[in-house]
Amino acid sequence: MVSNPPSSSPSVAVVTGAARRVGREIALSLAERGLAIVVHHGTSAVEAEVLVHQIRSQGGTAVSVSADLRDPRVAAMTVFEAAAAVGPVSVLINSAAVFQDRALPWLDVYHCNLHLNVNLLAPVFMTQQFQKQLGEGEFGHVINLLDWRALRPGGDHLIYTASKAALVSVTRSLAQQLAPHILVNGIAPGAILPPEDRSSWHQQRAIESIPLKRTGSPRDVCAAIRFLLDSQFITGEVIHVTGGEEL
Repeated sequence: MVSNPPSSSPSVAVVTGAARRVGREIALSLAERGLAIVVHHGTSAVEAEVLVHQIRSQGGTAVSVSADLRDPRVAAMTVFEAAAAVGPVSVLINSAAVFQDRALPWLDVYHCNLHLNVNLLAPVFMTQQFQKQLGEGEFGHVINLLDWRALRPGGDHLIYTASKAALVSVTRSLAQQLAPHILVNGIAPGAILPPEDRSSWHQQRAIESIPLKRTGSPRDVCAAIRFLLDSQFITGEVIHVTGGEEL
C-alpha cells in the first residue's frame, strides 16, 4: 500500500520554454508558490536572465539553462544537470513547443523532425531524467502543455497537431507507467496568446468559435497548473483551457 504523498510544496520546478510567453508566466506563478525555478530556454538567453533576475529580486531562487530541444535526449540531460545544482526536482512543466503550419505538398523531413523532437520527444526524455533523479518514495508532478487540436484535429497544422496528439497518448501512458509516485497530466490551452505574427487572430476566433466569446490569458493556464499541483488524486487527465472552443 502506498502512503499519501506529502502536502508540502515541491522544492524545485523545471519549466521548459520558460523565457518567453506562456512559459514565462508559468515560471513566475510557480516561483510565487515558493518553488525554485530552473528556467530552460533555447536561444532566448537575454529574456531568461531577465526572468531569473526578477524571480531573485522577489526573494525566490532561479537559474537558467540553455538546451536545444531539437536534440531532445542531450537537452534533457543538460537541463537536469543544471537542476541538480539547485536541488531535487519535484515538478516538471513541459511547456516549450514549435507551432508551424505546412500543407502536405510542402512537407519535408526537417519540418517533421523539428516538431516531433521538440513537441513530443523532448517531453519524453525530460520525464525520463525527472524519474531518474526523483528519490525513492518521493512524489512528483509532470504537466505537459498540449493543444485542444490534439483531440479535435482540423485541416491545418498537420505535423504540429500530430505531435501534440502523440503527446496526449504519451501523457496517458506515462500516467500509468509512473504511478503511484509520479502524477502525469496535460493542459490543452486554446486562445491564450496570439501568434506573434498574427496579433488579431485570437480576437477573430473569439467572435467565431469560442462559446465564452473571449480569449484567455496565461493566468488561466497557471490556475490549471496550480489546481493539478494541489491534487494528489488526478493523473492521466487532459484539462482544456479553451473557453469551450474544443466543444
